[in-house]
Amino acid sequence: MLGKDARLRNRRSDLRQFLDRCCGSTLDKPRRKFLTQSIWGILMSCSLLVSRWLRFLAGADRCKHRFWRHKRLLNQLKSPHWDHAAALSQYQRYWGQKVQPDTPLILDLCDLAKPRAHTLKYLALVRDGSDPDGRLVNGYWCVELYAAWSKGRITPLLLHPYSIEDPQVKGENAVILQCVAQVYAATGGNGVLVMDAGGDRDHLLIPWVDARHLFVVRLRGDRHLLLDDDAHTKVEARLLADTMLAQAARKHPGRRRTIWRRVYLPERPHRPLHLVAKTIKGTDRALILLTALTVENLETAKRTLAYYRRRWSCEESARFLKKELGLERFAVRAYEAFPRLLFLAALAMGFLTWLQLRLPSLHHWLCGKSPGRRKVKFAYYRVLQWVQEQILPARPLPAPP
Repeated sequence: MLGKDARLRNRRSDLRQFLDRCCGSTLDKPRRKFLTQSIWGILMSCSLLVSRWLRFLAGADRCKHRFWRHKRLLNQLKSPHWDHAAALSQYQRYWGQKVQPDTPLILDLCDLAKPRAHTLKYLALVRDGSDPDGRLVNGYWCVELYAAWSKGRITPLLLHPYSIEDPQVKGENAVILQCVAQVYAATGGNGVLVMDAGGDRDHLLIPWVDARHLFVVRLRGDRHLLLDDDAHTKVEARLLADTMLAQAARKHPGRRRTIWRRVYLPERPHRPLHLVAKTIKGTDRALILLTALTVENLETAKRTLAYYRRRWSCEESARFLKKELGLERFAVRAYEAFPRLLFLAALAMGFLTWLQLRLPSLHHWLCGKSPGRRKVKFAYYRVLQWVQEQILPARPLPAPP
């Protein structure tokens, strides 16, 4: 069995290899050291607070005192002398090469709630998702874009924070379109966009239809669509879905029903889309999806529904980033440093994905189904714990009563 020093060298070697492949050609020596130490500190401390990284970086550089190491890391975060955009672009191209035409690209919006902040730059009101009452608090918004792989593995391609109070931000729709275009440039146009009801907007759907992007978007139900009949009848999506589901219920009573039909957006009557709807157990409202995928039979309709189910892995990823990597808990006051800090969080989670792809036996060993237990579908908690157990000393057992 390898000793602690050997395991430490192996994990640091893994991290160096990951950074060399993802963004090595865009980094000089100081930035490479900064990224290496930052990701190491994030994984070991489970926090984006720079002060909590310091005890895990002892001996990693020539700084003799934690104060100077802390100051150097903070200066790198807010330094105007380098832009992380080149490293982010190479990181996206690295993962973009693995994206296939049918790979789900999950798009979501999350909040970075800062309820106690009052002097941060461009603070805006956001709806706190962790609050049961959903109250409005100070904070920022964040666009999340993930690539979902097989076996529950997922990679954050972009975590982009922004504020609607920022004069350079033209609006939420413009930010989302810019982020999608950036990721598609890295993937070469491959991937299927998947978004919840927040994507049911003309300012998003029409540009995606014009750009011929493949997408699966949940509809709220109040959108009007054109049918593919001779009269091009305009009908509400909810009414169309309920009518077709009622007809299917009369033909096949007692079964869960799935329907599909070719439709068009009134603004783009020559670009065919498809409506897919399904009854949901325990509710009287059907799930309605609008997709640019071709849906010709029940099998392709179920495949479209499967794309939307994959969207829930993004919710688990956001929960992991907030709970285990401290996405909401950061103490950087420079607004311009927020994108750089969230890029470090994306790199940390991307490193865990890279370990699972590089070491398939590790994923099987950590996530194998135990007798009497459910199969682990989201392995990142266990992979992070395994990395920490490789390095950190074992926690002492509690004293007997």
